[in-house]
Amino acid sequence: MAVSMGLPELLPHFRGLAVRSASVGFILLVFVLVEFLLAYGLWNAKGWAWMASLVFAVFGIVFSVLSIFLRPGVGELLSLVVDLLIVYYLMQPSVQNYFGRGAPTRMPQQPSP
Repeated sequence: MAVSMGLPELLPHFRGLAVRSASVGFILLVFVLVEFLLAYGLWNAKGWAWMASLVFAVFGIVFSVLSIFLRPGVGELLSLVVDLLIVYYLMQPSVQNYFGRGAPTRMPQQPSP
């Protein structure tokens, strides 16, 4: 975004490029803020962060599958594998319990002496 502010003065023929790079910079900034918010929620065991991570991973799986059919490549396959691993991990009972999403586990009863 900072580069796009000085770009029209440096390259007057490419003014449209400055607008596009500022837009892309702003969108990336929003993504970064969302990721930091999600990281905070995951670190502090917030249930909403677990749910948001699961939703983002499922969307990632859908988009990866579509990308594999439209433009097959190693990056798309790697993205699919990572998203599948994220869903697998988030669905583990211990992880769900950590985020307050799973069924409560019962401690085995101790026999009376």
